[in-house]
This record gives sequence, C-alpha cells and structure tokens, in this order.
Amino acid sequence: MAIRELRIPAGVSLLIGAPAEPMSQEISTAIGKLAESIDGIVEAHLPQMFAIGVMDEPAQVLVVVISESASLGNIIDQLGVGLIDILPDGLLLDILPLGGGSTLINDIRGSGCRI
Repeated sequence: MAIRELRIPAGVSLLIGAPAEPMSQEISTAIGKLAESIDGIVEAHLPQMFAIGVMDEPAQVLVVVISESASLGNIIDQLGVGLIDILPDGLLLDILPLGGGSTLINDIRGSGCRI
C-alpha cells in the first residue's frame, strides 16, 4: 500500500466522474469511516479522476475537503497510518486535499462518490 498527495497545477485539464470499476464497498466504507474519524476532514469522496499530464492513467482518488483551521500535514499523516490497515499491498491511492472554497468541490460532489 502506498499513498501520495496529489498536486494538480492550475490550468491542468481534469476529468472527474464515477469509477467504472470502483474499489470494493468494504474498502471504500472503511476509508469513509477513517476520514470521518479525523478532525479537520469535513467530507470525503472517492471519484475516478484523470489529471492530464500529471497522472499516468485515470484512478480513484481520495478527495478530502478540509476545514480552514486543520493542519494538512497532520491529516495526511493520520490518513497514511489508517490506510495501512485498509488498503491491500500494491495499491497506490492518491489523496487530493481541498479547502472549502475550492472550485473543484462541486464537480467532485457531482460525481456521486461521497463516502
């Protein structure tokens, strides 16, 4: 299992939608419970995303909307520790943290992948 924080530069074309072959319900539910347990995460989603020129291929991404007062580093650390017990070996999961004012939030919510 490996995680990395996804950084998408301004101006990059981004495709967002529901995954054609989502990860198992058991795993996505466990990730949702983990996100819910971390102070500073307001909501979490698992949409399929493709950032052209940034990602090698489309993938499910853990998108977390964080509160203004939250420590991003602390949230990423807590997610990393918790995901060790959830994700199978060999799976890479990108994490995209967003502030509450991000212009991507409506597109993320529109994918219908909230966990």
